Order: sequence, then C-alpha cells, then structure tokens
Amino acid sequence: MSIKSFRLAAASAVLLLSASPSWSFSFAPATTTRHHALARPALMKAGPSSHRTSSLSMSTVAADATDDDKDPPLFESLFKGIRRDYKMRLPLYGSDVTDGLNTQCLAATCFLFFACLAPAIGFGSLFGLATNGAIGTMEMVSSTAMCGLIYALTSAQPLTIIGSTGPVLAFVATLFKLAEKMNLPFLPLYAWTGIWTSGILLVSSVTSASNLVKYLTRFTDEIFSTLISFIFVVEAAQNIGRSFTNPASSFTKGLLTLIVAVSTYFTATVFKGLRNTVYFNKSIRKNVSNFGPTIGVVAGALIARWARLSHGAMATLPAL
Repeated sequence: MSIKSFRLAAASAVLLLSASPSWSFSFAPATTTRHHALARPALMKAGPSSHRTSSLSMSTVAADATDDDKDPPLFESLFKGIRRDYKMRLPLYGSDVTDGLNTQCLAATCFLFFACLAPAIGFGSLFGLATNGAIGTMEMVSSTAMCGLIYALTSAQPLTIIGSTGPVLAFVATLFKLAEKMNLPFLPLYAWTGIWTSGILLVSSVTSASNLVKYLTRFTDEIFSTLISFIFVVEAAQNIGRSFTNPASSFTKGLLTLIVAVSTYFTATVFKGLRNTVYFNKSIRKNVSNFGPTIGVVAGALIARWARLSHGAMATLPAL
C-alpha cells in the first residue's frame, strides 16, 4: 500500500474530520453521570401524583444544574480529581463497549483508523527527515497504536485522538539540532525529555492542575484543527508535485500518483455526501455515507495495487 495514497487519505480524512461537527473533539471535560441522566430522562406515568413528581424532578434537575455550575478549584488535594473522574466513569465503562456494537460505530472506527494511521505515516516520513532516520514511519505507527490503545482503556476521557502533530514535529526537529550542537546522542535526550514531560503531566493530574483547561475556548480547538488540515493538504500537494519533478521518478509514476490522489479524495467525498441524495433507500444511504472515507482510501490503494500488478516496476509507487 503506497505512502502517497495514505498521505492523500490524510488530507481527505482530516478535512472531513474538521468539517463535520460530529467528529470535533474539544478540551471540554468528559460528560458526567448527571448529563447522562438529563439526556435520557425516565418516562413517568400520568396519574394523580404526576404534577408532584414533575415538580420534584424539576427541583432535582435544578439542584444538579446548580452543582454543575460550581467549578472545581484549580488545585485540589492529591488524587482527588482522579478519583472523582474514575468514580463518574467506571459505572459507564461497560456501556462504552456495548453501546458501540452497531454499524455506525464500526464506520466511525474505520474512519478514525485511517484518520490516525494516515498522519502517523505522513508525519513519520517527516520525522525521518528531521531526525536523520532516528525516528521514522514504523516508530510513529507503532507508538501511535500502543499509546492510543493504553489511553483508551485506562483514561477517564477515552474520546481523545492520540497522534503526532505539526508543533510536535517542529519541537523534535529543534531538539535534534540541539543534540547535534551539544554533541549529545539524540534518542537518550529524547527519552529523557519524554520522562520529564510525563512527570510534569503526572504532577498536574494528581493535583488537578489540569482544571486550567477550562480557560481554553473553542477557538483553540478550531484553529488547531485548521492548522493540521492545512499541513496535510500542503504536504499531499507537495508529494504529488515531487512525483513529477523528482529525477528518480517518471511521468508514469507521477500520473499514477495524481490518479490515486484524486480518486481517493473524490470517492470519499461522493460517498460521504450520498446521505443527502435521493438514491437508494435511507438505510443504504446512511451506511454507505458512514463508510465513505474508508471506501475512498481502499479504492485508492486498490488502484495503486492494480497498476503495480498490471504494469510492473514502471507503475510502482513508494511503499512501506
């Protein structure tokens, strides 16, 4: 499966990710059990005591809302915030798994799989250039997979996408230049940087200093998503251009790269928009639309594979 097709998938996936409100992730705290109770209120039977019950329910909701309005302090006693998060999350841990056993969740999983894999491959190649091969694509893919799995299973807020970003790439490149300038081995320096960062985050979590995120607005999330989308689109366009201008490449490979890129993007876009058309029935439109980005990535990869099998080395794109 070619790197270039995945890079194009990164552009299309991140664009769809940032454009769709249902896939926007903010810095807001995880939903509490009170919010679940308000989102799924119990049905009450009509009867003589219905007004009294309604009044009591409204009073309870008002009291809960008042409690929610009370912001926790920026700093708390050790592990108090962690205990509170897990106390609210553990009763819902089982339903987090069982509620996702449906086709819509499967489509979201496939979409997020490529949304996380494509950046890991794209940034992995950039990390390889910035660190002279010390950190590459395979390291990025394996670390993203392990960190994402551990975080999703053990965190009290599992809906956070783990992966590298542009600012992290800039930091690593600067750290690599610093290591060269000070004549230090890069990987041990990078490991100790990670250990110190982990220690700072640990202290912030056990003292509830993470409550400072309440001062971050939606603008922080949106501008960051825009930056990442822009980076992926520019990187994809540059790779397509280099496939035509690189002396080691050929016009055939450049044209195939362009075909794979355009096919991936437009296939994902067309199938994603099928939900708003009149074709087929509602169920088919919904399922195909949910799997639209996945179908686009698979279609681009199959085109690259077919070209390699049909035309040999002259139509072989770079692969992992």
